Amino acid sequence: MTAAAADTVEPLGYAEYGQRVRAAIIDSLLISFAVGALVFGLSVFAARGGPFASFLSTLAYLIYLAGATLYYTVCYAEGGQTIGKVTTRTAVRLDGDEGRSLGYIRALIRAVVPPFFWVLIVPGLLDVLWPLWDRKHQTLHDKLVGSVVIQI
Repeated sequence: MTAAAADTVEPLGYAEYGQRVRAAIIDSLLISFAVGALVFGLSVFAARGGPFASFLSTLAYLIYLAGATLYYTVCYAEGGQTIGKVTTRTAVRLDGDEGRSLGYIRALIRAVVPPFFWVLIVPGLLDVLWPLWDRKHQTLHDKLVGSVVIQI
């Protein structure tokens, strides 16, 4: 589905928690497989020790984060759907204007904030649990950038 076609789809309501979780699992697996081979190779070299072990471990982690950030940012900005969201028939849109995608700035912020929340643990847990009691089923990072996840 092109970004223009995705932008014209009428929403069926806010995405349910289970749909969001399934989409997140699918996307996590895809990112892990796509970036995983390179990260695994670097990790194997790092595990052998030596003067570059710490550097290679850090590089592997940064490559994974960069790959995930790029994937989510482009998908959310260009049509509001990752492969996981396509599979679960959901999409990310601007709150109050469910026909519009986020654009690159909001999409980047939405992609970068959750990992920072997880560093602090409690905000990470609150972020993923918040949709359970929120009327629009929004996470904290949705609220931060003004987005909602809708059913299509």
